[in-house]
Amino acid sequence: MNVMMTMRRMGVGTRDMERINQPLTNEAAKKLMALDVQDKEILTYEKLDEWYTAWGGRCYVSFSGGKDSTVLAYLAARYLSSFRTPPWELNLVFVNTGLEYPEIQRFVNEYAAWLRREFPHITVNLVRLRPKMNIRQVVTKYGYSIIGKDVAHRIESARRSPDSRSMKLLRGEVLRTDGGKSIYNCEKWEYLLSAPFLISDKCCGIMKKSPSKSYEHRADVKPTTATMAEESLLRMQKWRETGCNAFEGKRPLSKPMSFWTEQDVLRFIVERGLPYASVYGDIVASDGENDYGATLIDCKLHCTGCQRTGCMFCGFGAHLEKGVNRFERMKLTHPKHYQFCIGGGAFDTDGLWKPTKDGLGYARVLDYIGVRY
Repeated sequence: MNVMMTMRRMGVGTRDMERINQPLTNEAAKKLMALDVQDKEILTYEKLDEWYTAWGGRCYVSFSGGKDSTVLAYLAARYLSSFRTPPWELNLVFVNTGLEYPEIQRFVNEYAAWLRREFPHITVNLVRLRPKMNIRQVVTKYGYSIIGKDVAHRIESARRSPDSRSMKLLRGEVLRTDGGKSIYNCEKWEYLLSAPFLISDKCCGIMKKSPSKSYEHRADVKPTTATMAEESLLRMQKWRETGCNAFEGKRPLSKPMSFWTEQDVLRFIVERGLPYASVYGDIVASDGENDYGATLIDCKLHCTGCQRTGCMFCGFGAHLEKGVNRFERMKLTHPKHYQFCIGGGAFDTDGLWKPTKDGLGYARVLDYIGVRY
């Protein structure tokens, strides 16, 4: 089956049919990210076709209930319904960590039902997984998730091995081959080495990735995720190294939306009329001062509610949020969850701040990094 010819017959045209090469040059990456949403949609179908064909349809979509995976689930459903004969099943996998917004928990079921109605010719399966540890256990053993995954990993690594590359990055000592400073230096966060609490990037791996990997092994299926390169330097680097479909390595992984941006996702949801979790509020256009209806093409789109809907208590990226941040909003919209997140906490016998039965103790952590709550 030639997906691209099929899409042309259906009238789904594109100005740029360039394939996503592996590895990508900086110029090629910029070109792909600059394409309009319609072209990106078609390229995503192409990457999905490569992936599903390679594994004989034994694939699943990692569905968090967030806006990015909402778009990916729709694209996968349309691909399987329109371009496979006979159509394959769409397997959505939701990892129920217990940290999702209640609205997300409800939406996961609602969206699976919506996809079944929208694409009646495919079978939509929703699989729910649970981690072995809860959030209090993870934070107590490994530490708090703050700043970003890269920084948290370097803090943890540098504390464990003072002579490590992570320590050099935190001190701004790593140089490029031309003698200039590496873009991966992060001396801004060196002060966190003295924080009176543990810092780690392990939470996501334990709460989400580990259950997913176990499921992949049991069911013999390969993952498809909605991660996008613009979200971090590390994701950009990985995309440029492997392309959207990473067939090699211990865990083959498809990221067919790597070249999408948040603006692409929001605009696609609006233009296609896709349902999305109510915790995001409305999707509106803004000229920087005022909000308008989402039909203004030249304006930037944003959500009036939560800007991100990962784990409710995650501190990654909170320091970057302008205006009302996630913790301040949680206080207003989900007061019980807020109290558990911010409240509690005590110093252990080693002088480290840890969660208690009353809560995770994020107040002291956020005070330390200057994030309002």
